[in-house]
Amino acid sequence: MSIIVTGIGVVSALGPNAAAFRRGLLEGSNACALHGFERFDGSVVNAPAYMAVPAEPEGLIEPRKLRRMFRLARMSAVAARQALKHAELEPASLDPSRLGVVFGTSFGAMEPTQKFVDSWIEGGEASASPLQFMNSVHGILASQIALDINATGVNLTCAQRDICFEAALDTAVNLLQARRADVLLVGGADEITPMLHEFGSHTGQLVLQDVPGLDPWGARRGVVPGDGAAVFVLERDDSPRRALARVAASRVGRHDQGGPNLAVELAEAARPDLVTNNRDGGARCARLNDRQQAELGLHVPAVSHRGNFGTWPAAGAVQFAANVLMLCNGEFFMPLAGGKPVELKAEAPKAILHNAPSISGSHAAYVLAVSD
Repeated sequence: MSIIVTGIGVVSALGPNAAAFRRGLLEGSNACALHGFERFDGSVVNAPAYMAVPAEPEGLIEPRKLRRMFRLARMSAVAARQALKHAELEPASLDPSRLGVVFGTSFGAMEPTQKFVDSWIEGGEASASPLQFMNSVHGILASQIALDINATGVNLTCAQRDICFEAALDTAVNLLQARRADVLLVGGADEITPMLHEFGSHTGQLVLQDVPGLDPWGARRGVVPGDGAAVFVLERDDSPRRALARVAASRVGRHDQGGPNLAVELAEAARPDLVTNNRDGGARCARLNDRQQAELGLHVPAVSHRGNFGTWPAAGAVQFAANVLMLCNGEFFMPLAGGKPVELKAEAPKAILHNAPSISGSHAAYVLAVSD
């Protein structure tokens, strides 16, 4: 039984919807820009980042609902509605108990969390806002989506650091195959806030210079952060809706405890013609290197599009969006490095292996293929 993608929604630095996102990738748009981040001492630092553009409801969500949502929830809910519209699926036409949400986020709702903590510090326990506390829990994003579309089925949140989306995808695939749901909205979202930016700056993780963008896998230390949300409609292959792509395989495991290299296993079984990565690998990360490709008889390009939309934990969701769009439209998106296109000899892929090793020791991989 195959699992198919029937709808896609994206809010990113490249645009407020999937069409703008695809156009930005095709044109090699550089969405990196200088943004002001306020520090704890009141000063402001201007640093490069890939900040998602404002989510445009486009009549998909009632204004009164949007007013109650903070930025990250708004991005997630709008992306979910975009995905449903793209799939030509009206939630009211489904049994709500068979419609669910599986979401990946590493940081969760940082903006409400900081407001809740600040209110406690400034006014004491009695002044801490119950509303901000409710909004601060990681599961609030999946809950907001479910409330908006009246989905009363499965509702899960995966927070496995930099493979949080890939973990959500694997969970959703297993749930659909076990017939625990008929339709699942699967997504990932994270946001960069001034507090996160300051922490990342102090630990030397983030680039503060005025640069147009960096190759995420370059030798130069530091990354250019970003944020956004991407949501997909996943169904079994007996769905009457058009399949954009097929999830041929999905695995989650560990690579730091003697476990198998999932990328090698899936590459051997699926024979992909493109590999996408969420990081470069290294001593603590499993990857599909040149030697392993040679042993498998593979000679395919390995790319990451994080140079197009920035580095953030749930960016795997936006990479998944790029992979789906390449497959369903028969095209290849040239990745950016240092704000410039990387010249690669690559054709439109038919099967994409995504390799997502985490610095935490976890490892995820999936194969996405053209629909039959």
